[in-house]
Amino acid sequence: MLSLVHARTFLAVIDARGFRPAARSLGLAASTVVEHVDQLEIELATPLLVRARGRVRPTEGGARLVPLARALVDTATRAHDVLRLAPLRVAASSNVGVYLLQPWLASFVATSGIAVEPWIGPNPEVAQRLQTGRADAAVMEWWDDRPGFDAIAWRREPMVVIVPPSHKWARRRVVKAEDLLGETMLGGESGSGTATVLRQALGALADRLSMRAGYGSTEAVKRAVRAGQGVSIVLAASVTDEVTNGSLSALQVNGARLAKQISVIVPKGLREASAALRFARHIAG
Repeated sequence: MLSLVHARTFLAVIDARGFRPAARSLGLAASTVVEHVDQLEIELATPLLVRARGRVRPTEGGARLVPLARALVDTATRAHDVLRLAPLRVAASSNVGVYLLQPWLASFVATSGIAVEPWIGPNPEVAQRLQTGRADAAVMEWWDDRPGFDAIAWRREPMVVIVPPSHKWARRRVVKAEDLLGETMLGGESGSGTATVLRQALGALADRLSMRAGYGSTEAVKRAVRAGQGVSIVLAASVTDEVTNGSLSALQVNGARLAKQISVIVPKGLREASAALRFARHIAG
């Protein structure tokens, strides 16, 4: 396979019309430049340069190689630039991407100068994008500790029970866990990890809740709750506006610590200067 380094050295000799000036332009020893050209001639099985009285000129074969070598070096330079300047691909689970992450993305771009290409979707698809290399970093509501990645804790985001203003609990701040058994609990996006949080916080009672799933998103759940179809448990950050304007009421569950661990996931072994690791440390501190 043609060596990119040898091709670059060959072009330097052609452009400088000599080995010594080429060595100075490349910052290499003259003997190294000669060795590179010799190796290239061996690889291509043909002489490339005529060497006479301290000056060089291309042979017929060398002349044919020049435009090909320039195209090779130019392509390598463009590839380097494309990868170096490519935006950081950040995948985020739906609730995190919609309700928590946006200010942090903006501040990272402003302070680092690195462009970000976000993707927001269900947690399982976020994990899949990270696993298959379609995302450089992910911000998720859960992580299953699959090998090859580091999970950096960002924040524990509290969860609240939401009810419409007309509900009997609307003026409360706290509700008993047992009281939830008499309500229809509306579920949003599958795979968000909410069921796991409920089991950890409520124990066996979580399996006795009357769940109605299939709403697909927190936004759909909020609208269904406002319409009186039931109550739900969601991230507190997802209902900040509704609680402020009075269209929903948010309550704590007495004695239960309902919260999700939000983490930034990056591949193991990243360099300190990598954009993904810089992003993770920017938002996780």
